[in-house]
Amino acid sequence: METVIAFIIIFGSLVFFHELGHFLFAKKAGIMVREFAIGFGPKILALRKNETLYTIRLLPLGDTSGWQVMILTL
Repeated sequence: METVIAFIIIFGSLVFFHELGHFLFAKKAGIMVREFAIGFGPKILALRKNETLYTIRLLPLGDTSGWQVMILTL
């Protein structure tokens, strides 16, 4: 059981910092981030700050950064 918990914590940390990189890059580049979520599934906790919704979700097996991207064509 300790191995499973350790795996979830380590894997969750790796995914969190990976997605945090996407999030920080988007913010620095001026791209609107609609949601930054830790985990998948139903929301457990949500906090809105400016245009970004920060959420903690039920299953701690991944993260997501929802970017709003506009593609300009000439």
